[in-house]
Amino acid sequence: MDKGKEHVRKKRKTIKQRKKNVRMFPFYRMISWDLLFYYPIIFLFLTQVKGFTASQALFADAFYTLSNTFWQIPLTCLVDRLGKRNSLIIGNLLYSITIFAMIFMTHFYQLLIIQFFYALGYSIKGLCETNILYESLPPYIKRGKLFSKIEAKAYSNFYCFDAFSSIVAGITFVINPYIPMILCFLTCVTSTILTLKFNHTTIPDEKVKPTPIKTYFGQLKDSFKFFKESKRVKCLFIFNAIFTGVLLGIVNLRSSMLKEMRVPEVWFGFIFAGLQIGAGILARYQDRIQKRFKNKTLIVLSLPVTFSCILIGFIGKDPLSLSSMILITFLYFVQQSIKGPYMGLISRYLNNFSNKKIRSKISAFKNLTANLATAFVTYICSVLLSVSTTANTFIVIGCLSTIGIVLTLDYMRDKVGIKPEYYTKEDVKYSIHKPKLKDTD
Repeated sequence: MDKGKEHVRKKRKTIKQRKKNVRMFPFYRMISWDLLFYYPIIFLFLTQVKGFTASQALFADAFYTLSNTFWQIPLTCLVDRLGKRNSLIIGNLLYSITIFAMIFMTHFYQLLIIQFFYALGYSIKGLCETNILYESLPPYIKRGKLFSKIEAKAYSNFYCFDAFSSIVAGITFVINPYIPMILCFLTCVTSTILTLKFNHTTIPDEKVKPTPIKTYFGQLKDSFKFFKESKRVKCLFIFNAIFTGVLLGIVNLRSSMLKEMRVPEVWFGFIFAGLQIGAGILARYQDRIQKRFKNKTLIVLSLPVTFSCILIGFIGKDPLSLSSMILITFLYFVQQSIKGPYMGLISRYLNNFSNKKIRSKISAFKNLTANLATAFVTYICSVLLSVSTTANTFIVIGCLSTIGIVLTLDYMRDKVGIKPEYYTKEDVKYSIHKPKLKDTD
């Protein structure tokens, strides 16, 4: 009886701790979803302050994403053994250390080493952050909707704050190029402190021993079998890999274009701030976008991005024109605005029909495939920049990604976005609330 009361007490305590996680998450995400003060100036910092070429800067990006891929499988095992909260603390600590090291680096090989360990921190955060939120929510049938709502608020807060930090980064870079990097380091330290306030999402009595390595890889093998068998999950991974590869692979390409157009450094911050404001506004409406377009949502979000890359390339062939700069900035705005709701929605789609056992593996495999695609896109950009202009690079990337997205969307037509009862048994194998399936399934 006493043991029963103690278990109930611990369970209630854990529920309170989960609620605290949910309350803290939007503020934490605002500070920690991605690096602040960093992206508007990092291309300029590497090329102007550290003396690297544009091709080297993009090659370092490609190396970073490949490092992300390298870390995915061992990290999934590490997170299972250490717990998501402890792992998240390590991830944010690595962020702080690598940004601090980047301030003092002097050689290109040092940048590659920094990117290797920065990728470790990013991979840990990618595996843990959304899952901590998802597992802190009450396990009822509308959990996905509530998760999406909180994520939308968190993304929106981040983009608004990032807009402010982008303006500050652009202005302070002109004063002293090291100031925005120091500010970035300080926000990473703040994120690390915030992670210490998160609570574990499991009830103490229900904690299990870490999974043995052999058992873990057996489970991982079963997970890959699920990915192979489920056409729905396979389609989402392929689509996410291509689309995320483009969204992330062209980040520094945008800065390269602005540099070729001789845009003053101080304006970089204002331009990137405008992009983040657009992403922040649309991130709040991801649920409305899903309701409005339903199974057409991924089409509506993806094709404008790939087409805009082609347009940027053709417009950028007249680099000194003011009208060209305005049009290109507008197209950047379209791309970044779409990124806001997409990141939340794709997490929601992949978490649907999943349980705690498979969710971490889904996150790991999503990151792995997206990282491979991003590394490929970034490497292609690096090679093209070494032999051609940024405008031509945008055209090539835009054409290739449009072809890939259109073919994938056509393949997905009867496999994703259909009514739950029409999914196969493999698609809902790990679903908590399994929908009724057709007798023919």
